[in-house]
Amino acid sequence: MDKRADLLRVDSTGTIHSVGRTASQEMRARAGEWRLLPGPREACLLRPADAVGTLRMAGELRTPGAVCDVVAMAAQSSWTGELVVLDADSQRSVYLDGGAVVGASTNVASERLGETLYRFGVITRAQLDAVIKASTVSGKRVGETAIELDFVSPEDLFPMMARQVEEVFYAALRVGDGAFYVFDRYDETLLPRRHNMSAGQLLMEGARRMDEMRFFRERIPNDEYIPVRRAGDKKPPPELSEAFSQCDGKRSIAEIGRRTGQLEFEVTRSVFQLLQGGFITVTAPRPQGAVAIVSAFNPALIAIHARCDAVGKGSELRDALSRFATSSLAFDPLFFGAGPGPDGSFIAERVTRNLAVVAGEDPDAWLVQLLEEYVGFALFQAGSLLPREQEASLAAQVAEVLKPVRALEALAPSSRINVP
Repeated sequence: MDKRADLLRVDSTGTIHSVGRTASQEMRARAGEWRLLPGPREACLLRPADAVGTLRMAGELRTPGAVCDVVAMAAQSSWTGELVVLDADSQRSVYLDGGAVVGASTNVASERLGETLYRFGVITRAQLDAVIKASTVSGKRVGETAIELDFVSPEDLFPMMARQVEEVFYAALRVGDGAFYVFDRYDETLLPRRHNMSAGQLLMEGARRMDEMRFFRERIPNDEYIPVRRAGDKKPPPELSEAFSQCDGKRSIAEIGRRTGQLEFEVTRSVFQLLQGGFITVTAPRPQGAVAIVSAFNPALIAIHARCDAVGKGSELRDALSRFATSSLAFDPLFFGAGPGPDGSFIAERVTRNLAVVAGEDPDAWLVQLLEEYVGFALFQAGSLLPREQEASLAAQVAEVLKPVRALEALAPSSRINVP
């Protein structure tokens, strides 16, 4: 965000002027009369002139977990009210009654109830889209709509609503750059269902998760990473057998969570334990779909062609690649009308259309295999054309570019190729 976007200026008459765009937008949304609460010179706090209730506490957040102290005080003091946690892009509210968490709300799309149902594998993405569309028309809540469409039962929905509250709570604890506000009351109409969760227990679990996740993230950066079994007959402990059975080299941690009905944290912990035990490795997230795969390979081809062009050997590389492509029954139909262009790249959309005709059972993996062969030959040929000192650096550059796509396993045998 622009450093001046949230600036206000108070002139010598006491008039407030918005300097930045964000400040202007925020102030326009607050048109009306306000009371200036007493405060030191270093801070101004305004409340609506007709505000109901009391602002118990407010402050800035500068480190993840800083809001834990606020929650601890609220739990120990049996506060009733609303804890609002904000950062640049999100606003989350946790509703307290006598120190217990009775609900939560969020404006973060990935934390809403529909996404929670999808993440836990209760409904599919297509069902979620149908629910959102129907609820938009009817004006009903997502949960009610999902029940009406027979996608979920009330018995299954209620615990998922509780899990959503937990996830919003844990996300609020992780905010490390923002602000918090604690009010002594909340709007009951904002609670579709009342829960009764110990704020102290949630706080302890949230703190544990933050500590462990920081440790996990050193080896598993996010939930798009893919666990891959190591070769051999080594079996994991019984408590990890379910997670191990889901590690097929294709499913990401997020996908495993949807299949097993577990949170990202729970799956990540199991995957980390399998990784530590030597049962699996993890690979970077791979591109999904032919367009993404071709787009991932194109930079490698462009780099190879640019190096050869720079030493006046580009035409020799292109001639060799043309002969290589026509020598295979697979490359010609795959690349028909798609290139390569002058820089060595292919038109991803055209390759996608061709792929539908020639691919086997796993088109993404099959495409990766063919493009790996093509790039491998291009790199081999470039090695014979470039000065020795450039050959190694080009190989390293190509390897770095192709890290994401090399997460796919080797695929379909040639017998699955359908050549028209």
